[in-house]
Amino acid sequence: MNGKIKFHKATGPAFEPGQLWSYDVGRNVAIVKVYGPEGQGHHASDYTVLYRNVTTGEYHQKDAWNFQVRYTHQADRFVR
Repeated sequence: MNGKIKFHKATGPAFEPGQLWSYDVGRNVAIVKVYGPEGQGHHASDYTVLYRNVTTGEYHQKDAWNFQVRYTHQADRFVR
């Protein structure tokens, strides 16, 4: 990485099932599934992210844009 946090594409590797994102130290969520429109050129808010809280096991969903506003991908955790 180049020292900057990037906005991840909803169709990219950061959104593969099992990828960890955090919302606080030691509090993680795992991607379960991302679904949205077929093709390219769509906005991140067009994709829905289904994710699971690792601690509680609860499932939630948000659009990909709002998801990234709230959560930080594991690769970006120490970049600031």
